[in-house]
Amino acid sequence: MRYGNSFSQSDRMRPKWTQGLPFKIKDARKEPVEYLWFVGDYASYDPRVQGISRTVAQILGKANVDFGILYEGERNAGNDIRRVGEEGLFELLAEKNIAVLKKCQFKEILTTDPHTYNTLKNEYPTLGASWPVTHYSELLWRLIDTGLLPMKKKVGARVAYHDPCYLGRYNGIFDAPRRVLGAAGVDVVEMPRSRKDAYCCGAGGGRIWMEDRPGIKERPAESRIREAAALPGVTTLVAACPKDLVMFQDAAKTTGNEGKIAVKDLAEIVWAAAA
Repeated sequence: MRYGNSFSQSDRMRPKWTQGLPFKIKDARKEPVEYLWFVGDYASYDPRVQGISRTVAQILGKANVDFGILYEGERNAGNDIRRVGEEGLFELLAEKNIAVLKKCQFKEILTTDPHTYNTLKNEYPTLGASWPVTHYSELLWRLIDTGLLPMKKKVGARVAYHDPCYLGRYNGIFDAPRRVLGAAGVDVVEMPRSRKDAYCCGAGGGRIWMEDRPGIKERPAESRIREAAALPGVTTLVAACPKDLVMFQDAAKTTGNEGKIAVKDLAEIVWAAAA
């Protein structure tokens, strides 16, 4: 409520992740853009995810995508807040985001966070704000399929892909990330629980902010890591959500699988094939 984000950081720190990029990302509040990237809290503030955000920006730059961000004008989209019952705070944050977005000129909202994607696409319209919203896996496939983002080499790995809850079960986006991985030259091995039956990483519904109850034997992310590590020849678990990335990286350590299976974001695989 005080800071407009879930990390208790100042507004000025939100775009700090952009430092070090070889180009300046447009400020969508000041000039028209085709894609307005609603970055989200984790992708903006968490040091483990900031590098992924820079990788996504570099991919978009390489494909000559016209995009911008809201810089310090962005607030938490409110998905987790609404899930845990803080309806008043959800509406407050949504109203602030909507007021900023309505002053911008863009064709689509882009997001790398499925939680944000779900809220902007399905819940903001009830507050009188409806825009086309696309997940970065959909845009990446669009760019690859139209030749705007050529895959220069094959990554050549066997990977497991985790379907994020708010991307898959809630919004039916299953094929785009798999097509992107296929184009990057990786062999996707399906998890035992995948697509509409995929298992949650444990972060959804606001759970990422809650302490586990005493005596719990295994967290959902740990169960998921064990599933991926047990697949023949699989060396990498690929995520398409910043919270998934953090949850699985932690789980790989706590289960003793850190040296056996790597956890990477979809953008890292694409950049390895396109750079």
